[in-house]
Amino acid sequence: FVPPFDNPKIAQAALLSLNQEALMRAQLVNKDLYNPCPSIYPCDSEFGAGDTGEFTGKPQFEKARQLLKEAGYNNEPIVLMNPSDFSLLNKFPPVLAQLLKQGGFNVDMQSMDWPSLVTRRANKSLPQDGGWNVFVTGWGASDTMNPLYFAPMTGNGEKGWFGWATDEKLEQLKSEFLASMDENQRKELAQQIQRRVLDTGLYGPLGEAITYTGVRNGVISGLVNAP
Repeated sequence: FVPPFDNPKIAQAALLSLNQEALMRAQLVNKDLYNPCPSIYPCDSEFGAGDTGEFTGKPQFEKARQLLKEAGYNNEPIVLMNPSDFSLLNKFPPVLAQLLKQGGFNVDMQSMDWPSLVTRRANKSLPQDGGWNVFVTGWGASDTMNPLYFAPMTGNGEKGWFGWATDEKLEQLKSEFLASMDENQRKELAQQIQRRVLDTGLYGPLGEAITYTGVRNGVISGLVNAP
């Protein structure tokens, strides 16, 4: 993890500052276009109805500030990258910055274009040396249905996803999930993986966006519904 999120209590405080309803409403506006969902999996999927621990998708600012106090957080700036030119994501960061501030963080939101963000997220330097702490991105439901397929769910250090978390327990749980042929055991392991991700603050789910597609009648046929 990039400091100060290498301290699990500080990472957990960030998750407890999230307000999915506020974030999704700011970005998508129409309530028919999103669902709050605290799970790391799609909420209506095989693994979606499970234990998310203290993370509910609703803000718990007092608890967040208490965790920061216990962790010895010293008001270090948290660099939040904002892709100001990317309309699919650029409403999230300003709201997220405010939520993190309410949770007790000192937030430095830095605006840039999306290509610059994609380049900078590969920078492993400390935030004050050109690195970063937080950015927002999005994935399709099919990417997040299975813990083996989701790129950000890695605990293998510098070989893993941006942020480069080292978590041997997470990797062990994923290996057990891969090896298991028992459906009930795989469901249990999926829930253990979810708790591990949320308890360590590896990443925070912001909710589910709903995409509508318009198709002209009589012109296109044979479409197959997919998640």
